[in-house]
Amino acid sequence: MKKNTPNILKFSRLAILLLCSSLLVGCTVVLPNSYLKAREKTQKILAHNGFKGKVQVKNIKKVFLDSDGIYVDYTYSEETYDNQTISLDSKITFNLDWTVNGEEYKTPGLYSETYLQQKSVKKEEQKLFKELKKQSLDLDIEEFSFSDNTLIDQEANNRKVHLAEENRKNGKNDFYGYYQIPYQTMLDEHLVTMRIEVGDTENTSKNDLKEAANKLDASKLPDGEYEFYYFSTDEDSSDYNKDKYIHYTFNVQDGKVIQDEDY
Repeated sequence: MKKNTPNILKFSRLAILLLCSSLLVGCTVVLPNSYLKAREKTQKILAHNGFKGKVQVKNIKKVFLDSDGIYVDYTYSEETYDNQTISLDSKITFNLDWTVNGEEYKTPGLYSETYLQQKSVKKEEQKLFKELKKQSLDLDIEEFSFSDNTLIDQEANNRKVHLAEENRKNGKNDFYGYYQIPYQTMLDEHLVTMRIEVGDTENTSKNDLKEAANKLDASKLPDGEYEFYYFSTDEDSSDYNKDKYIHYTFNVQDGKVIQDEDY
């Protein structure tokens, strides 16, 4: 029995060493009060930066060594002027002492796109969707939506930033002024593209979408940029790229369809 004692001690020490190493390299156990602290800290930072809503912490992960920090997944929500609760999922990383680098720049993710979630916008989407469904375009209209054009157009994004600044000056502070951009202003400032999603069929081509634009009665459609498109994934295909995306862009002006070649 005495001869085995040194080996037992060696194995015990090795096990303790491995456990300590794994804790240092990976994550530590997060105590319940850490969730409360993370919520309070995150909410205080966001409020300082103009976001007065509520924070709910979903997950916390403490990491040591290579990526020191406290990683927090949270949901931010605001009560809006049109009696909605809009929620956004986001992340924030604290240092181990609960400080944050660049604290003044921390904001909820995608907050500048919330203007598309207004009730007035959703109501207009449904109205235009019904109008398009009535028309004989030889295409199955599946969805109509306003797509955020500011993600790909820097000038449009600059206009959106200016509109949000004006909203804040006028006391319209929902989502830092980005929520309360009026529907007509979105169109006038070209912040959105009106996307018409059609059903995917085996033989549909870009020319079919162009022909549909030719047939479109635009007399009841607002001026602006439009896009016919469909997207699908062929699960049975052996091709590396199974995604299929076809689109055709055109404009409506004064109740008439204007295509690229008309300019």
